[in-house]
Amino acid sequence: MNIEAFSRCKYRAVDRPGDDVPFILPGIAIGLFDGATDAKGTVINSTPAGRMAALNAAECVAQLLAPPENRKLPARELVNKLSTLYSKSFEKHSVSPLPATTLALAIDCGENWRFFCLGDSGIRINGSETLRHTKLIDDVATFARVALFHDLSKRLPDLDSAEMAARRVIFLGFDDAVKDRIMGRELADNIIAETIVALSLQNEGAIVRDFLTAGICMQYRFANEVGNSLCYDVLADGTPQIGDWVDAWRPKEDVQTIEVFSDGYAKLPDNPTVAAWEAAFEETDRQDFHRISEYATVKGGTEDEFFDDRTVVIIQCPRIQPT
Repeated sequence: MNIEAFSRCKYRAVDRPGDDVPFILPGIAIGLFDGATDAKGTVINSTPAGRMAALNAAECVAQLLAPPENRKLPARELVNKLSTLYSKSFEKHSVSPLPATTLALAIDCGENWRFFCLGDSGIRINGSETLRHTKLIDDVATFARVALFHDLSKRLPDLDSAEMAARRVIFLGFDDAVKDRIMGRELADNIIAETIVALSLQNEGAIVRDFLTAGICMQYRFANEVGNSLCYDVLADGTPQIGDWVDAWRPKEDVQTIEVFSDGYAKLPDNPTVAAWEAAFEETDRQDFHRISEYATVKGGTEDEFFDDRTVVIIQCPRIQPT
């Protein structure tokens, strides 16, 4: 087995750590964790909350999957046990709500690989089959941010200023932005209405409005909950409820390459190498630097930051002859 890994924080000056954590335990599991960037800059024991989430999750997974029998647990039981360990890992810090993280794992189960994803980090098998779950609440935030970016770019002196202002609004909420006179109430109401129509969420318009007015900093209210279409599963407070994870098994003899990647890569390359992944990233950065068109997302790039941390872990598997 050959393993190639690359992880780059979002900060171009590399003066702070990112929130991605690659995970490599040969014979047990290989993958990554992508901690959610804390909108308010929360730091726990000198570590940014998002990175702490990913680091703690990595320790919990290592503990849980060390016994081989645990690697074959039913998905629901696996998630429940991991959620319990994760919650306990924060007890000494008195943190509420708990920071959130995704996970994507290729788990070694003897004659089989088990591919497990929770959140929007993904896995590609043999360069062709992609396993990844996306969530509607990100689409809502993205549409609203892009609309706001277009307005701000006409009023602010440069696009970096527009990006940072749009990012602040989408993270801290439209109500906060109106109060601080970054945008008027009419513009806020119009963007919310446009978002609802564009994503066909008329039946849940009040929920969309509540989310956008409060901002991503309050998104945790939808995590591991049920009741509306903005709810989603993630490793955070509580236990995933919806079952929005990916759990797939493949015989090892059928798997030649495994690529585990975070959402800092908006385009998947043709070849399973770090060089190819980085080339694909550079292409998307040239085409849509501020992430407002083909590769739109909840944050864009600036002179100081890439739009997100990015991590990829690649496994070139040994050829196994069937017995």
